[in-house]
Amino acid sequence: MTSRGNALKALVAGLRGAPTDSADWQAVIALANHTLLTADLFSSLARAGQIHQLPQDVREYLRFVYDCNRERNLRLRTQLREAVAALNGRDIVPFLLKGAVPLFLSPGGQVPSRMTSDLDLAVDPREETFARTCLEELGYVDVAGARGMAREHDAGMLELRSSQPTCHAPPELVQLGGLRVNIPPARSRALHWMVHDLLKEGDYWRGRIDLRHLHDLARLAESEDVDWMSLQESMPDRSARNALDTQLLALHHFFGTRIPAKCTQRPMVRFQHWRRVFTATHPIIGAPLRLAGNLMWGIWRFSRAYGLAKRGPSDPLHRIARTLFNPRTKI
Repeated sequence: MTSRGNALKALVAGLRGAPTDSADWQAVIALANHTLLTADLFSSLARAGQIHQLPQDVREYLRFVYDCNRERNLRLRTQLREAVAALNGRDIVPFLLKGAVPLFLSPGGQVPSRMTSDLDLAVDPREETFARTCLEELGYVDVAGARGMAREHDAGMLELRSSQPTCHAPPELVQLGGLRVNIPPARSRALHWMVHDLLKEGDYWRGRIDLRHLHDLARLAESEDVDWMSLQESMPDRSARNALDTQLLALHHFFGTRIPAKCTQRPMVRFQHWRRVFTATHPIIGAPLRLAGNLMWGIWRFSRAYGLAKRGPSDPLHRIARTLFNPRTKI
């Protein structure tokens, strides 16, 4: 196995709380930094009681990054609660997305170890204008060239988007510390990460793996019951089902998550999984596969754009996205 493959194997082992004896920690840390998993690596090893098995300099560096990230996450949580309080003052109860969910729910001085780039909120489309005005009154301004709003003194950006409420399997209304938020069910949160990585970012075609989001999915599956078969059945066509099952196979491969056996049986799924793992562990000789994947991604984007021009916004990606907050939608 290549040095990149060994580093990936050691990083995943560390995230599972079982460090390898022969790890090249310089390479592992470089990969952890690149994938934004350094703080999670320290947290996983500390929870497993294995942190003292590491060399002292490695242990000190991981703790330093963990402590810095903890302070940032505390600031992000304060920022999130301030925004939620302001929205609640306008009778707006926002949806929390991605990393904002565990950040909001974390108690007292405890915050998740996840390295969060920004805060993602969603509101009903009818409330979006009022919500944006509310945030502007707090000093938020749109960031040029980005999809978020920010203030100079904050730890991160805040991204506000719109979503349709649902009457079936609705998000859970959570009241905490006098604040009210909607938290989508585990099924919607899992689908959000998968659609974002596999389809929106093209990881299925390009043969890429977002290890941080895969780790997020593994932790979600550990803490909540995710109906993987329900997600698979909600996909609009074979290509989308293959994409989802390829991600599930990667989830099982790296983190041992239990998945339905049916999701691993199709030859295309097994091939796509092999291709993603091979290019991740063999970056040099896997370059032709990455090039072919990028070409496939370009063709798919072109065909999708051409199809949208003819059909309007009813393509599979849009229909999948609508299920994030409207599980009744048949796709």
